[in-house]
Amino acid sequence: MAQSYKLFTSCLWQTTSAVVSTEQRLYLFDPAYFPNEVEAIADYVQSERNGRELVLVLTHGDWDHVVGVGKFPDATVIAQKEILTAGRIEGKLNKAKKFDGSYYVVRSYEVGMPKFTKLVEDAQDWQEVFFLPVPGHTPDQMATLFREQKLLVVGDMLSNLEFPFIDDSGAYLESLEKIERLVLQGEVEEVIPGHGVPAKGREEILHRIERDRQYLVDARAVVFEGIANNVEEDVLKEKFSQLTYDGVSIDEHLRSSHDQNRDQLCKEAISQKG
Repeated sequence: MAQSYKLFTSCLWQTTSAVVSTEQRLYLFDPAYFPNEVEAIADYVQSERNGRELVLVLTHGDWDHVVGVGKFPDATVIAQKEILTAGRIEGKLNKAKKFDGSYYVVRSYEVGMPKFTKLVEDAQDWQEVFFLPVPGHTPDQMATLFREQKLLVVGDMLSNLEFPFIDDSGAYLESLEKIERLVLQGEVEEVIPGHGVPAKGREEILHRIERDRQYLVDARAVVFEGIANNVEEDVLKEKFSQLTYDGVSIDEHLRSSHDQNRDQLCKEAISQKG
């Protein structure tokens, strides 16, 4: 399959910004992060656009993914509708501003509320793409499928760098199943995650899906069974800390995210028990 996109990778968390070209449009995903990186993306878009409509898709509303929107004022901006829930994006934009302020980052544009052209509710075809809500990491995460290219841009899932960061573990598992079905049906041959390098080919994509699913299943088992059986908190924490991802111990630099997953799963388990 010929590559139909250009991928930009930030030095912050290897956050990816993809530019996908179709006959009538140029699709830009999550322009990030530092000013020189966003400027490079803008220069590329300008050189490739040739009068085509620019569609800026936000895979979700986390601050590292939305900070560059202001650089593209004439773009058609699309996101999943949950991005506007209860001031969520305002809080994330404030985080971006706080980060920039703390590190003296100066931008040529304002980091402000995007002007959304379209908010996606359910899975739907739109022009030459298919939008698929895939909550779990966040309530507003959305994947975009380019059917002709068999390319799926997924947001913060299926990364080569990190295990699932959980907002809703049940929804996450369902989202993995949605993507797996597309792969097994032959509709997806390449996946671009929100951080790290793409997964290319059926075997690699299915491997990433399975290792994320196994982590979620194992983590849920430890916490849900522990809460149900009134296991002491220290014992539960110790057992959770021993979990592995893809057969390897959790990296020390990601321990805090692993612990946050435990806290989230405890909330889910207590809610289920209650």
